[in-house]
Amino acid sequence: MNAMSLPLKSLLGLAVVATTAFAAPNVALSQEADVERGRSLYRTCQTCHGAQGQGNAAMNAPRLAGQFPWYLERQLRHFRNGIRGGERDTYGALMAPMAAALPDDQAVTDVSAYIATF
Repeated sequence: MNAMSLPLKSLLGLAVVATTAFAAPNVALSQEADVERGRSLYRTCQTCHGAQGQGNAAMNAPRLAGQFPWYLERQLRHFRNGIRGGERDTYGALMAPMAAALPDDQAVTDVSAYIATF
């Protein structure tokens, strides 16, 4: 089977996976992180994602533990900037205001670094 015989939806899915998988190693935290401040900021997150980032299937809150800090920071920024959490992203729409509540870019970095300690 070649790429031309795949449905468009499959091709788009492959493009997303490839972009994330191959672009990721070049992404780093945008600034120095304050893990202790991140711990304090995470208190709001633990309501859905759990005290140790284990996630909550009943709330459709994914596991965060084990994720790389650059990935977490990138996703939080996407929620804050409207890239994720739009009208067709039902579960992301719940996350967008949570990410927007982080007071600044440094808070995004700090909470991402703290989550990465799980």
